[in-house]
Amino acid sequence: MHKINRFELKNGLRVLHMKDSSRSTIVLNTLYNVGARDEDASRTGFAHLFEHLMFSGSKHVPIFDKEVEEAGGQNNAFTNNDFTNYYLVMPKENIETAFWLESDRMKDLTINEESLGVQKGVVVEEFKQRCFNSPFGMLWHHVREACYTKSSYRWPTIGLVTEHISESTLKDVQDFYNKFYKPQNAILSIVGDIELTEAKSLTEKWFGDIEKEGERNPNQYLNEAAFSETLTSKHEDLSPNNAVFIVWKGPSARDAKEALCLELFGELLGGSEISPLQMKLVKGGQDFNGAEGFYLKGIDEGLFILYGILNEEISHEDAVNQLIETLTETAIVSEANQYRLESIINRLTTQQLIEATQPMQLAQKLCYYENLGDVNFINEELPLIESLTLDEIIRVVKNYLVTAHSRIIHYSPKQA
Repeated sequence: MHKINRFELKNGLRVLHMKDSSRSTIVLNTLYNVGARDEDASRTGFAHLFEHLMFSGSKHVPIFDKEVEEAGGQNNAFTNNDFTNYYLVMPKENIETAFWLESDRMKDLTINEESLGVQKGVVVEEFKQRCFNSPFGMLWHHVREACYTKSSYRWPTIGLVTEHISESTLKDVQDFYNKFYKPQNAILSIVGDIELTEAKSLTEKWFGDIEKEGERNPNQYLNEAAFSETLTSKHEDLSPNNAVFIVWKGPSARDAKEALCLELFGELLGGSEISPLQMKLVKGGQDFNGAEGFYLKGIDEGLFILYGILNEEISHEDAVNQLIETLTETAIVSEANQYRLESIINRLTTQQLIEATQPMQLAQKLCYYENLGDVNFINEELPLIESLTLDEIIRVVKNYLVTAHSRIIHYSPKQA
């Protein structure tokens, strides 16, 4: 059981502390309650752009990485549709440097024509390499386009088009920073060999004087209706193989039990070398080069994705039928499935126990669950996983993974 200390500064910054004396480093993790879904439909990719801009310097820190490295630390960040996360790992004796660095870029990030021009170029080039020059590079554009028409979940984190970044102005970017990068819209976690009193003192010293106007992101979004029919779209791709992707909408990450049921079913269906997708379609047949199923959690809703990479002998339509047939055959209560589920739960239990000893994973989970609304779920997740039954999982699968309520994408090799 993790002991979590929680406090909040007058400026609205939520802070989570967990003491861990087993390490000589301390993790400072900052989650900003802003992701791709908070962008304007005509200016997408900004959350990802800021993942780069936040390392380009601030008022008192011209070169962010240089200060981190000289203090013996490491840092990185990631962005998704729901939030943006930054972390700093610093030796205990230099932890105040981490507070200084993180607070300075929250208060006074350097955003000028020069720094913006550099990072816009980097992001646009990344978009081109990932989306235009890689197999299935446009997959998430196609998936989200197929699943949403009005929701701000309808574009991927990298953005809809490169022009939204390349044509953005200094004012566009400054407005985004002022709206979302402020203490009342952030969560800070501190995990390591540091007492609560020191954590409070350093947080107040470095973050307490940051005052910015506006409210916390209300996270109010347009929710679209569930699929009422199956729709198929067709695209060309750089992959040398045909492929099919089948997508269903799933529950919010806040519906922890149902979301975990779909995660576990993804593992049951295709998460190992002896899973049904592998044994029946890939190893046991001639039609598939690869196949997998998994649940992509989202704060408001998730997506269950089932896909197959095809050999030349099979059509897209036949592949879809075989994938659905394998899913249906797996969604039953059987002795074989019970045995596989127990193995999966044992593996996830081991993984959870290992994560419980890793300060970085703990720091990120603390911020994530606080952002979801219940930081104490970090102590409840493992018991919930261990309590899930095959009957419960199958019930959830039959509720969400309805064959007639899906989106299907056919990929064919791009013609010269």
